Amino acid sequence: MSDAPTVKLAIEESEDQINARKYLTPECLSVALLASSNLLGKTPLNEAVDELSRQTAAVNRGDMTRAEDMLVAQAHTLDALFTHLASRALSAKHMGGLESYMRLALKAQNQARATLQTLGELKAPKQIAFVKQANIGNQVQVNNGIQEKPARTRKTKKVQNELLEVEHVERLDTRAKGAAGGAGPAVATLGTKHRTAKLRG
Repeated sequence: MSDAPTVKLAIEESEDQINARKYLTPECLSVALLASSNLLGKTPLNEAVDELSRQTAAVNRGDMTRAEDMLVAQAHTLDALFTHLASRALSAKHMGGLESYMRLALKAQNQARATLQTLGELKAPKQIAFVKQANIGNQVQVNNGIQEKPARTRKTKKVQNELLEVEHVERLDTRAKGAAGGAGPAVATLGTKHRTAKLRG
């Protein structure tokens, strides 16, 4: 049985599909917004799209100069906005106006701080350290390394109660006669006539 020839079908895009893909790029969407805000003036839209494409390509290459410049400019703008709103708050004649303007001023100040923080992270990215997991709890430890068998614990010899015996083979006999010790010469064993007739059991 012979192999069937492989047929490759070329998928051709229509003009509408090409335009849709082009118009939905981030560069085109940004230019459309700038044009509707009359910020481009008489600049041709195609030229604006090409400029944004060049800036995007530079970022993809790792050149963050344009992004850093933008963050610095935005931080200055937010700082100016904070100054303006704080001035309006201090000149307000009513407490409600003072609180409203001051709240907006502090929001602008916080955004300026966050913008500068982002700029600092671009200039000096944080180092990420990857470490092995070790969760230690109450007698629980998780090691993701080489698995080792736990060491066998030594069996501790049970301590005998030696209060009632001198050696393990000698038991205390309450009926046995004991010799008088040298430490107390006045104490001696009882004579026969002083002993009780009946031995206690």
